[in-house]
Amino acid sequence: MLLASRLKNVLSFYYGWVVVGASGTVVFGRMAPNITTLTIFIYPMSEELGWNRTVISGAVSAGALAALVLSPAIGWAIDRYGTRPVMVVSMVVLGVSMTSLAWATEPLTFYLAYGTARVVFHTSAPIGASTVVSRWFIKKRGRAIGIIFLFGAIGGLVFTMQAALIIDHFGTKIAWSTLGLLVLGVSVLPSLLLVAERPEDIGLLPDGIKPDEIKPDGIKPGGQPLRVANPAPPAPTLAPNYIVADDSWSLRDAMGTKAFWVLFFMGMAMFCVNTGTNVHIGAYYRDQGLTLTLAAVAISFSWFVSAFGSVVWGWVLEKIDARYAYSLVLFILGISTLYLLTVDGVSGAFVAAALIGSVSAGSQVIPTIMYADYFGRNSLGKIRGISETGVLIGQSAGPLFAGLVFDLNGSYSFVFLLFGGIAITCALIVLTATRPVLRHPLVLNHPR
Repeated sequence: MLLASRLKNVLSFYYGWVVVGASGTVVFGRMAPNITTLTIFIYPMSEELGWNRTVISGAVSAGALAALVLSPAIGWAIDRYGTRPVMVVSMVVLGVSMTSLAWATEPLTFYLAYGTARVVFHTSAPIGASTVVSRWFIKKRGRAIGIIFLFGAIGGLVFTMQAALIIDHFGTKIAWSTLGLLVLGVSVLPSLLLVAERPEDIGLLPDGIKPDEIKPDGIKPGGQPLRVANPAPPAPTLAPNYIVADDSWSLRDAMGTKAFWVLFFMGMAMFCVNTGTNVHIGAYYRDQGLTLTLAAVAISFSWFVSAFGSVVWGWVLEKIDARYAYSLVLFILGISTLYLLTVDGVSGAFVAAALIGSVSAGSQVIPTIMYADYFGRNSLGKIRGISETGVLIGQSAGPLFAGLVFDLNGSYSFVFLLFGGIAITCALIVLTATRPVLRHPLVLNHPR
């Protein structure tokens, strides 16, 4: 916090962008145990250790179930103790867990290490990073959230290609340990030294608004209402003559809205389909005749698309109603899943990767922004902690179901047909998630 207070006076730009960059390194590091990294390991691990695909992919489900239990507590901890300590501890745990996978030669130890890493992947890293960035930005929230998930897309690309190259030359054990070391080297110090919880904590306002730009009625010049959650007394450096309108929801009020539960179940369905498909896509490409390197390149191409898509989706969400963007993402998810049935070579794999990359970006950016826009800043950690349990149920069910169907039938055809139909149906349902209205918004009148 001391460093942030000093830097904000030295930098020629708004300190919130430093918070975006530091939080982005956490989202980058969280991608080490991502499913597109695991999918590179499935084939060689099954050959080396004699494990079937259900056993290996089941670790994803185990991690999701553990995160399902812990997610509400982590959301509470973020609101209670702050995002910075949660993110720092999470990155240390993640790096150690990934490194320890080099010695996991039994299913139990593999599940413990990889499951721990997936808890960080699911909960503390994305919820913490997106929550702190949402507190620093309101009007520019779309592009800010898009940028942190751009870091995540770059991480997905880096970790996937790193795993493939090191497995090819040095084997799976060295690959696991180098993934963990990269997490520790990139993600710990920025979140420890550069993250400040709220702009108000260091005498700033969201989006870099200056105190003298605020009219006495709380309206920024140009007609835009200023909505700032500021439960603490205003910092001494802030102008005292302004009104702060707080439209933040409590967890209880948020859970009483239709929008919350539509988003909850859409997240469950989307990540059941998305995760269930992507965990197995590397092995599916190998079944279709692609080499390990070509499969990794095709998967990595989806991260190029995702990196670009994260920024695009963030920009789009500043222009249109988020539920329409969410519907489009679900529709693309359905089409991409059905399209996999036709893939039988490299060109088809790259087309599928482009569609999957677009979905990957949208599935991260859009729900994150919708929760912040719909329910405000104050209890966002708790709200995301509960809502993420729906995502986790989907992520635990999808890979396990797909693995069981393959082991029974020797084919993913039924899985892709079912998953595609679910996604297209949800594209229509999510349109009902209209923005809720807070009945009793709190208005804080600061002394004049």
